[in-house]
Amino acid sequence: MAAVRSVRGFLCGVGVALLIAGCDSGTEGTASPVTTTTGLPIAAEAPSSFDPCTDIPQAVLASENLVPDGLDSNVDGGQGIKWRGCGYVAPDSYAVGITTTNLTLPVVRDNNKFVVRQEYTVDGRAAMAVNSADDSDVRAACLFYVEMEGGSLELSMDNPASRDKTGHIDTCQLSLGLAEKVAPLIPDA
Repeated sequence: MAAVRSVRGFLCGVGVALLIAGCDSGTEGTASPVTTTTGLPIAAEAPSSFDPCTDIPQAVLASENLVPDGLDSNVDGGQGIKWRGCGYVAPDSYAVGITTTNLTLPVVRDNNKFVVRQEYTVDGRAAMAVNSADDSDVRAACLFYVEMEGGSLELSMDNPASRDKTGHIDTCQLSLGLAEKVAPLIPDA
């Protein structure tokens, strides 16, 4: 799970290379969107319509042999970026953080710190797999985003070659398979 944390740490550290113009608290407790210097906004909060800690049925987790890792995956990163969810690990397999985030697909796509590996449609939603532009082994880690109202679902997956069950499989393919099981659980706007 340390590698998943390092992926998230990378995101927090560079703030997804976004410079935020400002965040203004609106009236009646509703925060205004945060705007990047490129003009692409992100919501003030991560989407709350889906909770990766409680809304994924045990049958789905069991189908991937996933168990909670017990670490806090709720992160308030730099520049207003937020993640809300849980981390899971499959013994002798991969580790994954499943979170909602206020990062939208266009914001991630426009970030030169990432390389878009492939774009998909998962359960009728736009989705994409990305790697850090400086990844030396793109097979071993993947960030997979599924579009949601106000942001996205992020699967931050780590799958080193040393893992007996899945170390030989491209991590973005594993992420796609998991996304195909989780995305149908996300409620429509």
